[in-house]
Amino acid sequence: MAANLKDTETAEKRDEDFSLVQRAQDGDVTALGELFTRHAPMVRRLLASLVGAGGELDDLVQEVFLQVHRSIAGFRGDARFTTWLHQLTVYAAYNFLRKPKGRFVPVDPVSLSTAVDTNAGAHERLVGKETLRRLYEALDKIKPKKRLAFILFAVHGMSAAQVAQIVDASVPTVKSRIWFARRELLSKARQDSYLAALLEELEYDDSATG
Repeated sequence: MAANLKDTETAEKRDEDFSLVQRAQDGDVTALGELFTRHAPMVRRLLASLVGAGGELDDLVQEVFLQVHRSIAGFRGDARFTTWLHQLTVYAAYNFLRKPKGRFVPVDPVSLSTAVDTNAGAHERLVGKETLRRLYEALDKIKPKKRLAFILFAVHGMSAAQVAQIVDASVPTVKSRIWFARRELLSKARQDSYLAALLEELEYDDSATG
């Protein structure tokens, strides 16, 4: 399954991030720019997977890094910078999805598949297929907290414990959100063969949420 949010960072990359963070905390604007250059593509892919692909995606990326700028003085390094950045990104996605029209309805599955990390197994196999559009149409009917937990777990291949850290919730709460989200999707899949096929593709381990 997707490995883009898993523990794939090298020690060298973590050290480089830590050095840039320290410089940014000392007021080095160049360091903030370097952090943006290094991580903006990942933030954009994650946002696209969480809210869909749309015209406001770049604005959301900018919003995340504005929050980095505002909050970096308080970052103490208890977690990796990328973990903290994932938290800010998911928080921005959640706030966006809570708005009355805070969701994108992707009409071009090819563009969406490009925006989402194509290293993800399911996405890689489904580029250009109607299935991906159907997934986001179904996800639009699911409450934001359940939607985000399900995507991080089933699409990005994170464990329930990793999701819990990102969304700042207990592991049992996250497991419950994932279970209910999948149940809602399965209910919709009874009338939608495309969605049923995608749920078959997604590597979902029931034991991980049991």
